[in-house]
Amino acid sequence: MTLKRMAVTALLGVAALGGAVVAPTAASAAPSDCPSTYLCAYWLPSYTNASGHGVQKVREDNPDLTMYANFYNAQGGSLYNNGGSCNVTVYGAKNYGAPAYNLNRGTGWTTIGSNLPHIESNKWCTY
Repeated sequence: MTLKRMAVTALLGVAALGGAVVAPTAASAAPSDCPSTYLCAYWLPSYTNASGHGVQKVREDNPDLTMYANFYNAQGGSLYNNGGSCNVTVYGAKNYGAPAYNLNRGTGWTTIGSNLPHIESNKWCTY
């Protein structure tokens, strides 16, 4: 029996026993309120907005994002890179100061942790 056939047999056995089987899927689409070519910041996890805190969107390089609440208070929120052709680097300090974190185009962070409490600047196409 081939490895592939054994895996299918095992999955069928789990399903027959009432277990849930989740097949891998392609990358999910961008959040509907994050337009193409933008970096989008959300107040809550999983690309969710809160009352008084709608999605905030930026394009191009930004040496100072501190006026945007969703970026500045990033911890506990979420971020999606819907850039047209580039990855983006976000920085924990103004003027591209450390720490720096890379976010690939077409991906996001569903929950931003304590390692990045503030996103104070961003730069496109750096890696």
